[in-house]
This record gives sequence, structure tokens and C-alpha cells, in this order.
Amino acid sequence: MDGLVAFSPVLIILLALLFTRSSVGLAGLFGLSAAFFLSVFYFQTSIEILLRSLIAGFLASLPVSMIVVASLLQLTIMETGGAMNTVILFSKGLCEKDKMLQTLILVVGFGTILSSIGAVPVTVITPVLVAMGYSSIKSISLAALGYDSLCTYTILGVPLVVFSDMIGIDLISAAKYFLPFVSVVSFSISLAVLYMAGGMNFLKRGFWLSILIGIIAFLGSEFSIILRVPVITGLIVGVLVVIAIMSLYKPRNGENAFRVDRKINVIKAISPWLILIGFILFVNLCTPVRFAFYEFLSMPIDLLRGKPVYLRVFWQAYTWIFVSSLISIFIYKLNKQQLKTVFHKTKTRVVKPFWSATIFFLIAYIMLHSGYQKTYSGFELLNFQNNMIHAMAASSAKLFKDLYPLFTPFLGVLGGFVTGTQTSATAMFANYTMETSRLLNFSPIFMTAAVAFGSGLASAISPSKLQNAAASIDKIGEERKVLPKTFYVVLLMALLTALVSYFLRYHTL
Repeated sequence: MDGLVAFSPVLIILLALLFTRSSVGLAGLFGLSAAFFLSVFYFQTSIEILLRSLIAGFLASLPVSMIVVASLLQLTIMETGGAMNTVILFSKGLCEKDKMLQTLILVVGFGTILSSIGAVPVTVITPVLVAMGYSSIKSISLAALGYDSLCTYTILGVPLVVFSDMIGIDLISAAKYFLPFVSVVSFSISLAVLYMAGGMNFLKRGFWLSILIGIIAFLGSEFSIILRVPVITGLIVGVLVVIAIMSLYKPRNGENAFRVDRKINVIKAISPWLILIGFILFVNLCTPVRFAFYEFLSMPIDLLRGKPVYLRVFWQAYTWIFVSSLISIFIYKLNKQQLKTVFHKTKTRVVKPFWSATIFFLIAYIMLHSGYQKTYSGFELLNFQNNMIHAMAASSAKLFKDLYPLFTPFLGVLGGFVTGTQTSATAMFANYTMETSRLLNFSPIFMTAAVAFGSGLASAISPSKLQNAAASIDKIGEERKVLPKTFYVVLLMALLTALVSYFLRYHTL
């Protein structure tokens, strides 16, 4: 009974999304209210603890919520400066005589690169796919699906950073636990993209290429670990995938998608991304700078006495997205009227996504610290039965027993669907999965990694991502027709991930 009560905030959010017209943010507010109420009156939590947890959750969400603000500002600047039209036209011209290769480059290759540097693939790629001749429904589906293969490393590794913070290990160790899932998920995503784009014809033609993409994803991830820069894994792998696919393309006589004038225009158009990549490489590859920004200037805020939140403002991706965006204003030579347009558009765009990115961290921190009381020695959990995470874990252990490893990716899919982002889903379910795995004597970190990858797969069915894709082509409402087409694909990919999870259930590094 305690487990069902503890899980009810998540169920409330899910029911609100499925059976009402509630937005992700509003559904999250329902869940937050339920979590707060239950923590006080059912799990006997100190009000002071809950208030501190809310503040700590807000601070912990900043790497995600501020990314939303920064990336939308950057996108708006690029739109206003005409850069996005140039990017779309150039992308359309790549491998234009071979639609299969062109689709893989855009959806998997460029999708991974864009998401890794803080851009929004669904809003950039969907219009390109429409211009290539795909239907609006298929364009939305493909754009939301493609970059999932390395969703764990999106936005310069923010999901990975949150994962490592939530379970208490360093970034390199966290990346090593993700490694076994990378190639399998990348392979399955590539197959799914091929099938959705061109049916069995594309699937047969591109099967061995999908295997190659899986191998590249694994090797690129391993390489980033060797370099000790796992946060740029998505960038490394995305570039390698594009190079590999482009090398297979045989241009016809007279075809030249890389004229000098086009190169100059494209370089100017993508200058915010190029500048951002330069900053990120400098911050992460220059060891003294990385130590200074990540360790020395970690800026811990310890609201819960012994469980500090590390802000790391100078290391975070959103800081450098803001900086590169401001520099691009001068590159595009935006005038005062255009800057006003950027400001008003960004202000309109960011409010709901910012709240949606924040709300699930608040819920996670309330659930994590439910049952705690203020004592003379600090904040303590005097009775484990009064902790929502423990109640959920104990109930799950009894329910699933030895089959729990097969359940973990599907839990991630549920979390990704409910929260809209892999990072938020990881924040919500990381400690629950760790606790359940310990009770069942499974590998806690591998099981939590399986949840993280499952939540990444959910991008293809996430209402917020599908709606963003539909909005980019002025087809709001079409996203409702996409979900039935991608739902079963996501479940099949989650099943494949579950098999990997089951195989690794007792494994340790």
C-alpha cells in the first residue's frame, strides 16, 4: 500500500497527460502538489525539509532549465538573422540523390550533433524533412526519433552530469556504465529510422550501415572516456557518423553540394554552434581550466546538510550557449528592431519549457527527502518506511523480483513520456532504481543506466517534443497522429535495451 501511495504523484501526472488536455507543466504541478501533500500528511515529513528540498531541487534543475532558455535564445537569434533558412537549404542538398543516406545524415548524424551542442533537433530537422518530401507526420516522427541513440549525451552531457550527481559517482565512471547500452540502442534507432523513412526497402539497404553506426557510437563513446571528456561524446559520435555516411555517397557528374559560396554562407549561419564547440572543447580539454571550473569553482550550496547541490556556473553548457549566442548578434549584425523581436519571441517561448524542465526536479527532491525530520545532529530519516523512494523500492522488489532488470528500461520510457526529458526522468527515478536494485542484489548503477537509456527512447513519444516538432512546420495537432506510429517502435527498442539490462544485472565494473 505504501508503495502505491508513494507512486501516486507519477500516476497522477500520467493520467493528466493521457486523459486531459493538461500541458506537461500543469500535469507536473498536479504531481508536485500530490507529492507535497503526501509527504506531510502520510509520510510525516518536516515542512522545513520540504521547503529546503524545493529550493535544492530548483538549483539542481538549472543545468536543464537554463539550457532551455539559452538554446531557445540561440535558436531565435539564428531565425531572426536568417541563419536557419541557410542551414535548412544546405542540409537539404546533402546526398540529395540518395534519400536513404540523406535521411540518416540529417536524422541520426546531424540530430546527434545538434542535440549535443544544445540546439533543438526537432525544430531544425522537421522542416528539412518536409522540404525533402516527407509527410508532416513522418517528418515529426523521424525528427523526434533520430537523435535518441545518444540522448544520454545531449546538451553537452547534461543527462550524464545529472546521472552522476544523483547516484554519487564521477563522470568518467558514469560514462563507463552507459557504454554497454550505446551500440545496441544506436543500432536499433538507426533501424527504426530506416524503416519509418522507407519501409523494408530502406531497412534492407541500410542494415549493415546501422551496424556500422552502432560500432561508431561505441568507439566514439570509448574514445571520449579515454580523453576524459564524456560530455562531448554526442559531438564526437555525430561527426563520425556524418563522415562515415558521406564517404558512402557517390555524387553524380556535375553534382557539387560544397561550392565555395555555399560554404561561406553556411559557416556564417552556424557560427554560434562553431563558437560554442570551440568554448566547450577549451573548457573540457584544457585540464587546468576544467579543474578550475568543475572542481575549484563548483559552488556547492548545502541546503540539506551533507547533500550539496553543485552549481558549476562557469562549466555548465548553458553559460557558453549564452556567450556564443551574444557573440552571434554581432556576426549577424542584428539591428535594434531585430533585437527587440528576439527578446519578445524568446520571452514568449521559454516560460512553459522552463517550468516543465524544473517541476520534475522539485518532485524528485521532495520524494527523495520525504520522511526526514530535523534533529539535533541535522536532518535524519528516522523511519525508512516514511520515505517515498524506499516505499516504492520495497514494493517493486516484491512485485518484480528477478524480472526487475527487464522492467527498468520501460520505467525509463514511462519517465521520459511523463517528464518530456531524459534528464528529468533520471532525476525522478535514479534513487528509486538504486534502492530497488540493492534490495534485489542487482547492479544498482547498471540498472539505473538502463532507466536512463529507456527515458531517452521516450523522446519519440514525448508530447512536448512532438509538439515542438509540429510547431516548427505550423502543424500543431499533427503530433497526436504521430504517437500511435512511434509507440510500438519505442516499446520494441525498450525491449532490446531490457535484454542488455538483464544480461548486466549482476555485472560490476
